[in-house]
Amino acid sequence: MRINKLISGSLIAISAILSCTGSGVYEGTGQDSATQEKFLTYYEQNNFDRTPRYAQTVDYCRLLAQNSRKVNFASAGTSPQGREIPLIILDKDGLTDPVKIRKNGRSVILAEAAIHAGEPDGKDAGLMLIRDIAIYNKYPGILDSVSLLFIPIINPDGHEDFGTHYRINQNGPQEVGSRFTAQRYNMNRDFIKADAPETRALLKLYNQWMPELFIDIHVTNGADFQYVSTYGLDQCGYLAPPMQDWSKNIYEKELNKKMEESGYPIFPYLEYTSYRDSASVLLPSNFAPQYSNGYAYANNRVGLLVENHIYKPYKERVQAAYQILLHSLEIVGQNNHSLKESAARADEFSARTYMRKDSLTLNYIHDSTKFHMVDFLAWRSRTQTSDMSGALWTYSDRTAPVTYNMPYVHSYKEEDKVSIPKAYIIPREQLQTIELLDIHSIKYTRLEKDTIMELVTYRFHNPKWSPRPYEGRITLETGYSQQTESVKCFKGDVVVHTAQPKIRVIAHMLEPKSSTSLVYWGFYNSYVAPPTEFWISLSYMEVKGREMMEKDPVLKTEFEKKKAGDKEFASNPRAILQFFMDKVREGIEADANRYPVYRSEQ
Repeated sequence: MRINKLISGSLIAISAILSCTGSGVYEGTGQDSATQEKFLTYYEQNNFDRTPRYAQTVDYCRLLAQNSRKVNFASAGTSPQGREIPLIILDKDGLTDPVKIRKNGRSVILAEAAIHAGEPDGKDAGLMLIRDIAIYNKYPGILDSVSLLFIPIINPDGHEDFGTHYRINQNGPQEVGSRFTAQRYNMNRDFIKADAPETRALLKLYNQWMPELFIDIHVTNGADFQYVSTYGLDQCGYLAPPMQDWSKNIYEKELNKKMEESGYPIFPYLEYTSYRDSASVLLPSNFAPQYSNGYAYANNRVGLLVENHIYKPYKERVQAAYQILLHSLEIVGQNNHSLKESAARADEFSARTYMRKDSLTLNYIHDSTKFHMVDFLAWRSRTQTSDMSGALWTYSDRTAPVTYNMPYVHSYKEEDKVSIPKAYIIPREQLQTIELLDIHSIKYTRLEKDTIMELVTYRFHNPKWSPRPYEGRITLETGYSQQTESVKCFKGDVVVHTAQPKIRVIAHMLEPKSSTSLVYWGFYNSYVAPPTEFWISLSYMEVKGREMMEKDPVLKTEFEKKKAGDKEFASNPRAILQFFMDKVREGIEADANRYPVYRSEQ
């Protein structure tokens, strides 16, 4: 028995943490009763309606690693409460190094489950699939051209906040964990700002391996229809064209076909224009890079969001997730060459788009004028007066399946476009931003000497902060002006050249227009609202204002002109004193409203 130690990058082998015992490596096709009993998952042992706790999950991962040379078990990081984030690496030759795996010609899939720990479907599906491949050799040859990284519980602390009080409208399992981490982070909004330690661990793993396909398995929150699973893939253009072409014309088509053949037809994850009207317009969801699959798009890789149906029995949901993982392995393996070629071309495309004006779209919205009709498998809705509340109650009649021919919006408008500079300059003191560059594996250099540069700057105006925290932060929406200024830069300031594949991640972090920029997430609030304690009283401007005008005839002319042309101003003593107060503040804090990230064409 063994758990192979990982030999690459930041992964920490946990064979020393989790002791190994066993009687021998088992890899065969026979499934006698003793073998079947030994390798049954907790989910299978409990009538397909319970999911294992963290320790039971880790024990089962260890069992697989002890009994198959194809399986290695490791830690992807540590949670705030001290739990290792379990990671299985499934490879034909037992390899654990992404460089060696790709030298052997294989692509990589990274699949995660329980990011919202109350939605554990992918955990139980993935453990069974890995068992069937590695122990029972059920799908011979499936690993010839693809390897799988599988994280059964990416949110282990939230997972262990376990009970029946979460997801009360979800149809199994009997007990689940919470949506949030122990620090109350929602990890699936965290992929750019990376506040959660678990997110940082995942990003480190992701950027070390750069998987060609990323899969994140969830459960919906309440929309009702016949499909057991819906899915999210880029539909609008976040993904670089070569990879979007592969995603739409190979992966999406094949996945739909194979899931239909498996008895689990799927449909794009969507919104209705009305949740009470199943015959309304269908709007497929799209995801910016703060979401897991959107982060894959920004890295020029395919990201699949799986959203199982909350009202379907747990057994059905797990089986659907199993099939999606299985068919994804098949599709990637069968199309390995074209996938790797598309990824390389996408990286090359992204690294050269910086020369184009308005080359990058940051946000998209649906274009409801463009749609086509599709068959949608729904339920008939019923309305009756509730005998409990007395209110009109509209619900889905799941004994009455119906197929609606519905308008499906398939087109998007480019809401925010931005030209890409040759480089961004980030002052050396912006430690949080520079740390995030490292977390996202963004390349940069540093200035070797102090210098004055002509740079394009943003200056904020009319800021509006959220009245309450969102995802743990007071978010900011702000206007800004754009201008060219002489900026004093210093030795050690960071230079991020945009001619690199991660330009989409860079732009979504640094461009204020982005819906997930660091400006939006409040990283630069102190540059929007001046932080200086301006203790001078307004009444002192009676003295200071006179001094200022005596020394500055231009200011005196400006004041007199404003007073003569603005009767409201002239009749408002407080406004007059504030005029001089603002002039004083400008002298003290000339750059208080300037965003300390600059655009360079040099």
